Amino acid sequence: MKLIYKLLLYSLFSILIVSCVPISSLFLFHPDKKDIKRFPYKKINPSGNCSTFKRSLDNYGKEIMINDCSNGRPNFISIEDFTPTHNVRSFLIIQNDTIKYEYYGQGTDKNTLHPSYSLAKSFISALVGIAIDEGFIKSNNDFVYEYLPHLSEHEYYKQLKISHLLDHTSGIKNDIKIDAHIYYGADIYKGLNKLNFNYKPGTKQEYINVNSQILGLVIKQATKKSPAIYLQEKIWEPLNMCNHAIWSTDKKNKIEKTFCCLGATSIDYAKFGNLYLNNGKYNDNQIISKQWINKTIKYNTNKGSNKYYNKSWYLGLEKYGDFMAKGLYKQYIYLNPNKNLIIVILNNREDKVKSEKVKWIYILRQISDQL
Repeated sequence: MKLIYKLLLYSLFSILIVSCVPISSLFLFHPDKKDIKRFPYKKINPSGNCSTFKRSLDNYGKEIMINDCSNGRPNFISIEDFTPTHNVRSFLIIQNDTIKYEYYGQGTDKNTLHPSYSLAKSFISALVGIAIDEGFIKSNNDFVYEYLPHLSEHEYYKQLKISHLLDHTSGIKNDIKIDAHIYYGADIYKGLNKLNFNYKPGTKQEYINVNSQILGLVIKQATKKSPAIYLQEKIWEPLNMCNHAIWSTDKKNKIEKTFCCLGATSIDYAKFGNLYLNNGKYNDNQIISKQWINKTIKYNTNKGSNKYYNKSWYLGLEKYGDFMAKGLYKQYIYLNPNKNLIIVILNNREDKVKSEKVKWIYILRQISDQL
């Protein structure tokens, strides 16, 4: 046993040395709900003028029915009966500014901060749009090197535009070591110093986290404010969010992990979605220009882009006119303007086989069809 233990230890450290990844990435393996407390963070404060949604007195949880295939065969079941059978942290259905279904599981409540994972990419897209509206960034066609001249010496770097990062058509090589450094590492720049390119920017779409991390650095350089402060000033305070949020950072530089790692309540995620339903306007305040919102939710197949992914948002079907922010473990901020509908689903990691049987996008549209 001692010999086996020594061999395992030797193998572990050999992998660590060869791959040059943070040791924590070898032990933690999967991002989880504890990560928003595991890493250092910056706090994002609300204005103190909390405004929220009304609550319906009707029991929509019993009325809305969906096809659940979790057990291998279709089962017509109410949302209220379905939700507790999965690792759902929070599930909100909001229509016409009224909460029609509200669920908190896994020991959470309305004040719990939920990790965003890749939902944060859509927040970064919003901040880029605001920075353009305010003139800090001239256009999403600006070259990245104009803001970050020394980030890479690769020949393709001089051709990289902000739009390429937003649409994930940067051509940057997908490298697990970079992901390990920017997520688990104490120094984000150790990951960014390893940038390489597989393709010329604007020729092929490949979804990678480092694109959104670079956008965070562009925002910081352009606005002279950290993404957390910019988010607080431009979205959290003007939207009258009810709770503070947090944004995880690396340890050395206190740089936000802008490809992920925002922590907020499910209600505040919904309020961010509502901003997009209302064309960037809240009350009488135009927080994000309608022009940027329209650019975001427009189908785009130019320069290597996928028709159903644009400006770090997922676009739905023409029939529904829906679009959404998506995160790891099937998290959604789902928006259907035709129904004035917001659905927020925040999940924990679940058994892979069981998780694959749940087609959340179909569930979202089944809900939409019944409202």
